[in-house]
Amino acid sequence: MARFSQGKAPFLRLSDHKEHTTGIVMRDFLIGLLPVILFAWYKNGIKVFVEGNNTFVEMLYPLLFIISGGLLSMMMEAVFFYITNKEERNFKAIMTKLSTSYALIPGLILAMILPLYTPYWVLIFGAFIASIIGKMLFGGFGHNIFNPALLGYLVVGFTLTGVINQAGGVMNGSEVLVDAYAGATPLGVLQGSKMLEYDVLVAPYGTLWNFFFGTIPGALAETGALAILVSYIWLSIRKVIRWSTPLIYVGTVFVLSWLIGIINGNSGLWFPVYSILSGGLMFGAVFMATEPVTSPRNALGMVFFALFLGALTVLFRFIGDYPEGVGTSIIVMNIFAFPIDNQTAIIRSNGLKKTSLIRLGFLCALVLALMVYTLVKSNSLYDVMTGWIIRFWGVR
Repeated sequence: MARFSQGKAPFLRLSDHKEHTTGIVMRDFLIGLLPVILFAWYKNGIKVFVEGNNTFVEMLYPLLFIISGGLLSMMMEAVFFYITNKEERNFKAIMTKLSTSYALIPGLILAMILPLYTPYWVLIFGAFIASIIGKMLFGGFGHNIFNPALLGYLVVGFTLTGVINQAGGVMNGSEVLVDAYAGATPLGVLQGSKMLEYDVLVAPYGTLWNFFFGTIPGALAETGALAILVSYIWLSIRKVIRWSTPLIYVGTVFVLSWLIGIINGNSGLWFPVYSILSGGLMFGAVFMATEPVTSPRNALGMVFFALFLGALTVLFRFIGDYPEGVGTSIIVMNIFAFPIDNQTAIIRSNGLKKTSLIRLGFLCALVLALMVYTLVKSNSLYDVMTGWIIRFWGVR
């Protein structure tokens, strides 16, 4: 199992691989993105072209869009280095800095989680927020507080969703022709109706196998659960990520969704499966919740981090104005990554002492309280409890 120093991640990362340097980690991370990128291209480009619903140029568009995101981030960081480094403004010096800054990644991931028909100027704006505001102004690679790509994604989502929808949104050329989709993603249907019925949430998109293989509407690269699973296995084997974080995160969403299903009269497993295969949960759990800079570095801290993420994701999906709760949850928990890391490091170093047990009990109580609150706020239970309270006080 990989070991982490308590210093600033990811530069002091140690592992069982003697040459597991930051450069190798980033290389393996990019390799891990390839199955998801190729699936996104197949689903939104090649498949649609074969079905006769786009042109050859449109077939290339999804791949070019993702590559453009990475190149935009590189160009923005190059300009930033040129402006801020007056002593070394030559091409070689800037390229050296870019090679250790891994400038490609924020824009690449941002493009992968945006809708297919996001206008290029919106992608440029999002890449600027991600690379310059979210990364470079904090001190560059290894010093950012928030996940840069997610910061860009959320700013775009909160300010320019209407523009993206007018440009075409998430539906590719084949999906817009399916009347059953009614222009909505599976999570969009849940957010709009709050009805936990298979015929409403799953049947219009086929079966849960369609969700697993990714042939449902969604952001450019977020729907391919099978491709993401392949990436997860690769990244775990290469020790780029700790395998437990995505598993606990997704598992928490599964359990809470299963309980919500029972509360709402659906005791089957289809709703929790639907919950983990919808939206960007799988993508966020594997590629963003595991970022070493913005997440805890010790094993116990990662466990609590993932538990909080799972509870917040389910909560935001039921009470928020936007159907997807993954991005917001990860950004919120980025703020608390350091205190969680600090407190759990003390617990691990002090062992079963009174102070450690108090800290551990406090963290467990916070997680449990958040989970209970999430269950209470889930639609039916909230209405039932409110009705009980009103009847109780009415009788009195």
